[in-house]
Amino acid sequence: MTCTSNISNPGDIAMSSPIKNQRGFSLLELIVVIAMMATLTGVIVPRINFGGEKNQIRTETLRLAELMRRASEESIFKTREIGIRFTDGDYQFLTLEGDNRTGKWVAYESKMFRKREWPDGFEVEVELSGVGVELEFSDAFKIDEKTRPHVLFLSNGELMPDFKVLVDKGISDDRWQVASGVEEPVTVGIAEDL
Repeated sequence: MTCTSNISNPGDIAMSSPIKNQRGFSLLELIVVIAMMATLTGVIVPRINFGGEKNQIRTETLRLAELMRRASEESIFKTREIGIRFTDGDYQFLTLEGDNRTGKWVAYESKMFRKREWPDGFEVEVELSGVGVELEFSDAFKIDEKTRPHVLFLSNGELMPDFKVLVDKGISDDRWQVASGVEEPVTVGIAEDL
């Protein structure tokens, strides 16, 4: 038995097959898609509050405590007086330009110690030496020659006066605080535990 074929050219086999030439993604296309996904992830994920309000209060309080510790260290290493001033909606680090008698407190120009706003709905109370402080409205506060920080981080390593910053959102049972401590200059934790 003899089998005959109508194919005159062996190259015609590939063209007559039902499988068409398929083109994959180029390396450049894959890199562009991955870069777009990374960018979107970087924009969206930080805005998501995974831990809820309790985690947000904890995070903001820990950030404040760490910034205060670093301000204390920076005042020693750079031999300059640094302070922090609170308002109802934000807090800002200040530094003394000039000497203690005639110097002026100005905004501390540093990326780390920049002005920081409290998230919406945060309630903040400040006590200095056990006395509550009436916080100014953040919209109306301006640094001028009369501005003084609430808490001072002195170049000799002292931190004064004794302070307590209480933070909550009004709906949560957890009330966090940053306070001056005995063993550590700055302590942080749930208000009832400290």
